Amino acid sequence: MTAYSGNSLKSGLKILIKNNPYEVQYSEFIKPGKGQAFVRIKLKELLTNKILNKTFKATDTFYSTDVIEIESLYLYNTRYIWVFMNKKNFEHIHVLKKFLFGCEKWLTNLSICKITLWNNSPISVYTDNFINLKVKNTDVAIQGDTVNLSTKLVKLETGITVRVPLFIKKGDLIRIDTRIGKYVSRIIR
Repeated sequence: MTAYSGNSLKSGLKILIKNNPYEVQYSEFIKPGKGQAFVRIKLKELLTNKILNKTFKATDTFYSTDVIEIESLYLYNTRYIWVFMNKKNFEHIHVLKKFLFGCEKWLTNLSICKITLWNNSPISVYTDNFINLKVKNTDVAIQGDTVNLSTKLVKLETGITVRVPLFIKKGDLIRIDTRIGKYVSRIIR
């Protein structure tokens, strides 16, 4: 394990704090006029996906953790266990639903995901920020009714319902921002 002092922490670094893995989101070194230097750190707890703000002494020591990310394909689920395949060695990875953190609503067969492993156990799954999904069903929009509504609801191939502009039809391919769950654009083929 590599050791880091508090003032050498950078964004993206994965460290251990009280035997739990964290990812440094942001760090700021502060040297006040009087007193000891300290570091303000914004951390993401990798086991729960919570964001924490902490303050440490600049001389505190942190150790790196053996967290790795692998690219994988979603295969199927059994309601409690979600099965992915490692793209490099074709091994199957079984992930409990609690480690999906809401990304399961965007998964279709063979969706590409990133799985975070800690001590060779999956602790989180992430999809891309923007994905393309097909419109399965759509509400009927009344022509010229743009005063009341300029959007309508559509059901996507994953079963999720989102608001889209009136010109979107059944069978269209649309881009979705998975971080906020909103329509971005129509994909023209």
